[in-house]
Amino acid sequence: MRVDVGGYQLTADHAGDGPPTVVFCSGLGDGGEVWESTIAALGPGFSTWTYSRAGIGDSDPLPDNSPQSLVTSADELQRLVGAAGVSTPYVLVGHSIGALVALIHAARAPEGLAGLVLVDATDLQLDLDVVEKTLFLEDGERDDCTTYDTLASLPVVTASKRRLDVPSVVVSSRAGAWLELDDPEPWKPFTLQELDTRWQRVHQQLSETLGGTRLVATVGAHYVQKDQPELVAQAVRQVVGD
Repeated sequence: MRVDVGGYQLTADHAGDGPPTVVFCSGLGDGGEVWESTIAALGPGFSTWTYSRAGIGDSDPLPDNSPQSLVTSADELQRLVGAAGVSTPYVLVGHSIGALVALIHAARAPEGLAGLVLVDATDLQLDLDVVEKTLFLEDGERDDCTTYDTLASLPVVTASKRRLDVPSVVVSSRAGAWLELDDPEPWKPFTLQELDTRWQRVHQQLSETLGGTRLVATVGAHYVQKDQPELVAQAVRQVVGD
């Protein structure tokens, strides 16, 4: 379906007839298809929603194509939930940059939210700590895709990292995944071992700050929802108390 979120439309897909309801927020440049394995692992009994942010897939671009804070996409998600008639309460599951969008949404608009699952959430500070800083992140490959301003986004992400009133689970990619990178050049001055240690530490700190729990993958890499979908499904069941 296409959903008007205030002057432009996003594509969204709904399946199942829960409760519980689960809304998935994808990583940089990804549409809803990246959650297919996780939705299959959840099995029947869940109502699931996936969508593509502005400028991804068949979704319209933002009316303002200048660099944006991640708040823009968090507000977009809030409007989508209302306009699409997503049943509440719902669990929000975000991956990578989508995990930060989900986190901001949870901190700013917790009404109707029953749980939060963050899957290998992006470390924006890492993008700024490397020698060649990543000041802008393009959300896809289209010419009209959304561009995120890293410096503008970091303060709101930091402010959103606080104890929430809903159950939360932080899912991390497996320890050692960073050691297998083919090209460590973009991550200098850090060694791969330093990156791997940092990634696990940052996710542990995030879990503790949220007052939640943490699950660590044992196979695969960044796309935990594809490589170990049953782990993400476990996290969803955990926050709904199933």
